[in-house]
Amino acid sequence: MAKISDIFYRFNVQLLYALMIPFSFLVFVLIYRPFDLDEFLDMGRGLYAFNLVMISCIVLVTLLITRLIFYFLRGLLQLSMGWYIFWCCMEVFVVAHFVTLYLWLMLQHTIPYLEVLGDAVYWLSFILVFPYVIIGLSLRLANNKIADEPDMKSRMRFVDVHGNLKLVAQAAKVLYISAEENYVSITYIDKEKEKTYVLRNSMKNIEEMCERYGLLRCHRSYIINKEHVKSLRKDKDGYILAEIDSADKPHIPVSKKYYDTLAALL
Repeated sequence: MAKISDIFYRFNVQLLYALMIPFSFLVFVLIYRPFDLDEFLDMGRGLYAFNLVMISCIVLVTLLITRLIFYFLRGLLQLSMGWYIFWCCMEVFVVAHFVTLYLWLMLQHTIPYLEVLGDAVYWLSFILVFPYVIIGLSLRLANNKIADEPDMKSRMRFVDVHGNLKLVAQAAKVLYISAEENYVSITYIDKEKEKTYVLRNSMKNIEEMCERYGLLRCHRSYIINKEHVKSLRKDKDGYILAEIDSADKPHIPVSKKYYDTLAALL
């Protein structure tokens, strides 16, 4: 399954989740009062408004914590949409636990904890699914709109291991990418000059994106832009090399594993 877009990892998106979801919860319950929550939260003591505000605050604080964790782990997560939905479900479950603990204490332990937890998971899941879905679909639409822009379609966005955007380059201007230990070197053309940007990331993490833009893996340590390959040849030791139209005229090694694929595209 394809990984979620970088837009889902942005800091402002995490704030959007943390603020919009508790606000939506508060407004929804005030307007519709589902599951007789007005009577339940009143507790026979006129505590409806107080409990509703407190639960909204619990949702807010919990989501601030989980969304900050999500943001700081963005370089390690690299989630698919399925796993992202699972993360959101677990957030609701965590929220339900804290809400249950609060209600259980307010009810002075008169109702078993697990019974309150079951009810909380049920109505919180129903109420919170709407803002989660609306925000998620909005992000997908925003990402598709960006991706459909002609200029953006040809731009490669390189991020580091923490998910921070470090370099944006036209795909047609990227010559090749080489790897060394925990870094990759991106050689590209900018304003008619050849430049190299060293990025803390791995070939494995960027390979899928490179393939989408027509760059191919040609060696364990190299990804090459086939549009810049002039020829393939063997050196005196029998190793296959790709000659590219670079000012430095480097010869990029080509493994036998990738030779047939690259040769068929030239």
